[in-house]
Amino acid sequence: MDLALEEIDSLLTDYMYGDDSALDGLLAAGPVSLRRLLAIRAGRAEPGWDMAEITRHDRDDYRRPGEAQIHLARAFPDTFFDEAAGDPMYEWAITETLEYIKDPRALPFLERHLRTPSPEYRRRALRGLAENGTADHTEAVAACLDDPETRSEALNTLARLGDARAVGPLLRAHLADDSSFARRAGVALDQVEQRIGGPSAPPVWRELGPVVFTAQAVMGMPWCVTEVLVEPGQTVRGGELMAVLENDAICRELIADWPGTVTEVRIAVNDEVLEEAVVLIVESRRRIG
Repeated sequence: MDLALEEIDSLLTDYMYGDDSALDGLLAAGPVSLRRLLAIRAGRAEPGWDMAEITRHDRDDYRRPGEAQIHLARAFPDTFFDEAAGDPMYEWAITETLEYIKDPRALPFLERHLRTPSPEYRRRALRGLAENGTADHTEAVAACLDDPETRSEALNTLARLGDARAVGPLLRAHLADDSSFARRAGVALDQVEQRIGGPSAPPVWRELGPVVFTAQAVMGMPWCVTEVLVEPGQTVRGGELMAVLENDAICRELIADWPGTVTEVRIAVNDEVLEEAVVLIVESRRRIG
């Protein structure tokens, strides 16, 4: 469908102000919609919307333009990468989109962004490499473990793509303390070892004792049990979902903080549970090597 730039600008503006149906028109217009949006975001063209006003309506880091770009880039990937390669100004406009696109053409951009001084660009590059990278990126990603600004994303990326034999010792070196980062490192190591069929060296554990999960108080409202995914005697991994509770205000997932063995399950689906009632007990342990 051939549309004039004024019509495309009108659709883009409608989408920015919350009209999701405008996206259908942008997609129907073809790659020209993506070209126009990239030009606006790179400062090559004036937008038809007031960024400050959109930010007031959409406080989640000015989300709508990025969402539109993701949808259009997925629909027209050739245009997306051709435009990015053809104009250096566009490279920075596409950064936030690369982590949502699985395409080998993203790699040169991600590799460059991983070397920038900006922590935000490095975090986005790490998330993009989790989708597009290979084991060859292990060393560059592992270097980000030493930076508090990027270490969480580096852990997640290593768990998904790292050279398992090389990553294991790196992650084990971060297990010894009691920090939340050590817990995440243990979860990442578990994922890596699953990929290679088990630990490359015998694990070293510290017993933590029983961890009690309760129905935490929320404005005095009882909970309804909607899911129970474990039973007594079952082994759970750190980060594993064990049960789901809901009330009129929120939904709460009960997730194992550490690996361990479920010793008690005091709830069943459709039970009504009063606040602060004990619902699960897990005999937990923490990997330290």
